[in-house]
Amino acid sequence: MEDPKQPQAAAPVPQAKRRSRWLSALLYALAACGLIALVLSGVAYYQHKKATAVPEYLTIDAAAVIEKTMAEKYGKYSATRKGWLYVDEDNRAYVMRVVQQKKMRGADGDELYFLASGEGWIDDDRASVYGVFHIRPTRPRDGTLVEISQPAIAGYGAAIKREDVRFEALSKNSWGWFVRVADGMEPTMQRALTHNVVWAPRENGMAKLGQFMAAADQDPGMPCDEAKQAYDEWLELPEAERRGVEPTGAPRCERQRWSYRTGKATDATPVPITVTLGGTLDGKPVASRKWTLKFDTKHSRYTVPAELEDPAQ
Repeated sequence: MEDPKQPQAAAPVPQAKRRSRWLSALLYALAACGLIALVLSGVAYYQHKKATAVPEYLTIDAAAVIEKTMAEKYGKYSATRKGWLYVDEDNRAYVMRVVQQKKMRGADGDELYFLASGEGWIDDDRASVYGVFHIRPTRPRDGTLVEISQPAIAGYGAAIKREDVRFEALSKNSWGWFVRVADGMEPTMQRALTHNVVWAPRENGMAKLGQFMAAADQDPGMPCDEAKQAYDEWLELPEAERRGVEPTGAPRCERQRWSYRTGKATDATPVPITVTLGGTLDGKPVASRKWTLKFDTKHSRYTVPAELEDPAQ
């Protein structure tokens, strides 16, 4: 007969119940690991998205962009000569400097315009070169900048200076340069002409929109009335004889000037340009004349009459 006071042995835990507890623990561990991995992935994605996000408005560090662009286009900067050293195809060395710059606010970010110029010598032969640059956000926006430029334009005589450049609004959303470019002639030796050359960035590159007269100078080295008499006598010669004496005409006292004024930019069409003649010829004021240069949208340039491109005396 069993003793009712004697404790009975604990019943053994079923094997299935032990396996269920082990699987539960494993599932909890896997779930925790998955949650941690999900959190880490989310943090990584957020950091990547934050780092690669396109800014709503892209700002430009003008000094840094100019330094980088000038070095890429022209060469190493010389602290002693205070410019970038550029060597052309003729092995002529120029010292390039930025003579005009302007930073504007655009729809997608800052837009930087600047003009660089320099002159170089080979023996006694002087030449100049200039370049026009437009830096703006890439379209469509991706957080980078695009460069539109014409870095090496022949300038003939002395280097373009700051006072030779005007930055004008050509339309409601475009700007351009009016650059006074001299032909390098000496007025005491030959008639010296200076033109206004209009440059502007287009969607796929820099474009020359036209050129028109800015100045014509001549110094005959004698009183103006005597020079005028010699010129009139030259005109009376037969054409063949006239060319044998002086193919380009007897020198006259000349200091003609063409000023210009741009119209108001109201839409996407480039504004008209009003050109006015003034100055003196043969020591006397010239009769004032005006021209209106309109933009030819079909050919993407201004229509300029021949008398404003290379005027006769």
